[in-house]
Amino acid sequence: MQKLAEVMLQAKRVSLQRAGEMLNISHEKYTNVSHGRVTEKYIEYNIRDVEATYEVYRRLVQELDLFQIGIPLTKVFSSASIGKYALKQMVVTPFHQQNPDFPDAILGNIMSAYYGGGRTECRIRKQPTKVSVLDFTSMYPTITMILGLWPYLIADRVESMDATDEIQAFLSSLTLADLQNPDIWKDFCVLVKLRPDDDILPARMDYKGDDSPYVVGLNYLSSAKDMWYALPDVIGSVLLTGKVPDIIEAIRFVPVGQQASLQKTRIHGGVDIDPRRDNLFQVLVEKRQEIKQNLKTISKDDPEYLHLSSQAQAIKILVNAMSYGIFIELNPEDKKSPVEVNGIDSFTTVENRHEKEGKYFHPLMAVMITAGSRLFLAMAEAKVLELGGQHAYMDTDSIFVPPDLAQPILDFFQPLNPYSIEIPLLKPEKEDMWFYGISSKRYALYYLDGKDIRFMDGERSYKLHGLGHLANPPFPNNVKDWQAEVWQDILSMHYGFVSAMEIYEKYSKFYAVSRLSVSTSHVWKRFDSFNEGKAWDDQIKPFNFYLVGFKTKDENGVPVKPLCPFSKDPQSIVHREFIDYQTGKIKRGGSHYFRALCQTILDYANHPEHKFDGGDVGLLERRHIVADDVAHIGKEANNIDEQALEVRKAQKFIDKAEIMKKIIAMSQKVAEECGG
Repeated sequence: MQKLAEVMLQAKRVSLQRAGEMLNISHEKYTNVSHGRVTEKYIEYNIRDVEATYEVYRRLVQELDLFQIGIPLTKVFSSASIGKYALKQMVVTPFHQQNPDFPDAILGNIMSAYYGGGRTECRIRKQPTKVSVLDFTSMYPTITMILGLWPYLIADRVESMDATDEIQAFLSSLTLADLQNPDIWKDFCVLVKLRPDDDILPARMDYKGDDSPYVVGLNYLSSAKDMWYALPDVIGSVLLTGKVPDIIEAIRFVPVGQQASLQKTRIHGGVDIDPRRDNLFQVLVEKRQEIKQNLKTISKDDPEYLHLSSQAQAIKILVNAMSYGIFIELNPEDKKSPVEVNGIDSFTTVENRHEKEGKYFHPLMAVMITAGSRLFLAMAEAKVLELGGQHAYMDTDSIFVPPDLAQPILDFFQPLNPYSIEIPLLKPEKEDMWFYGISSKRYALYYLDGKDIRFMDGERSYKLHGLGHLANPPFPNNVKDWQAEVWQDILSMHYGFVSAMEIYEKYSKFYAVSRLSVSTSHVWKRFDSFNEGKAWDDQIKPFNFYLVGFKTKDENGVPVKPLCPFSKDPQSIVHREFIDYQTGKIKRGGSHYFRALCQTILDYANHPEHKFDGGDVGLLERRHIVADDVAHIGKEANNIDEQALEVRKAQKFIDKAEIMKKIIAMSQKVAEECGG
């Protein structure tokens, strides 16, 4: 039921109490009850728990029923599950099943052009800047419509054709103003092979240079090797550099016919969908906008308001579920097996795990949607520069711009509105606020009046990526939102209202502790060695909660990683015995094994933006990346729940034959430098 609650309420790690509050149930969960002794009050507590659980369950089922999609409760694993069942209800045949003879080599080329969703970057660092935040409306569904991708999803087959000369000519004469014409966007479903030479293109790499996980940045890229990119990414480079890359080949993809299996259906309170005629993305987005307009005319006390609000939320969930995630789903198998790798190169390896495609795996859809979203952001950046400004930050579907430039940028994008009703394609979400950025996903938007620092009412206008997974420290004075407290202190330290030493002293009594949920088989497998030979009662079991400390001490060159039983007082574990996750041994506790929260916060406040160059403060500059080689990687795990003890990196596919060639060709001097 918790997973159903997370999907329906769009909230992570939602508790029974929180779910009850969000659903406004009548049987509220009791709190502040001591466990371990059966009393009359404790029996009453358990009865109320059952009543609250049942009422939450009934309300969640009602929310799910709003979708009118025949998905069993036991199959709701995520929002994506609902998206898949919506396609199933329309009898959309998966890409591989519909295109069994689609060339593996071209499929590999498409996959090599996938760089994840959106674009996140901090361009003005640790320098307070006035901004307005502009958000794209339903970014991924909108991109799907503008690029005309629905026909590719329901096509009888997808064919490819050469378009090299056509794309070279198109890019040679392209201007920013040309992209305001929605008619040309339908021709952007093209894959381009090029030789990067100081072109601004997405690159996934270890920007820290310390064997960290690969992340995506947009920088000047050069490479001696040919690489594949989606045309929208190439257009973005042309806009920002003013030059056309060295194009070697371009492949256009064309949808042919429609699948014979397609069926009409009805979803969301009587919304009729004919997939042969209707674009599902358009129907849903327009329906939600219609509901939002109706909500403005109804009192919040009116029962109809709650009904419409739930319907609008359900549509939002389904639209997001249909964005691009289901089209790029890959599920790594547990064991290594022979794998044929197709990408920039093709080879066979036995050193890796096969990654099985999800049911609606359609990489062409995923690559074009995400590349199209980056093109939107590149256009916004180019327009800001044209107007004489500079953006401060970007985050997937938003750009932070100087307030006086906001309206011209909003007006620039409106001609691209693909909907049949007037919907602002780009809208001001937050206006005329101070922005303070540290790095990607670490920033605050706030108001400043003298020494008074205020965040937005009713909304968190700050991000704590890198700290958000920590357990709530027991701050004094009944601090309700400790993350807001941390940002208040970071900003006060910047303005000189408090010193670094005062921050250090304030947090010196606390430690960085995170909660770990054994919620997946991958996490549970980490404890195989610890559980081996133990009775079931003594084992670490699925769905248990534990607390994790962050290492400050190495023993014999190996980091100690404390793992403790869950406690409502996370700070108390510091002086208890713990399991060293690294070795499985039980150790006597002590603060020297745990990282002080004060140091964690100060390190957070000084975290660099590794994707860019240009110093510690002010406007950062794009890096010039020279790629001496290209690695073929698999699916990454970015879930913080699965990284509290160790960071899972992308699987790197090993071309053993190519490695052997490089070793044979290596000079003795180079071999010695490599330790050979």
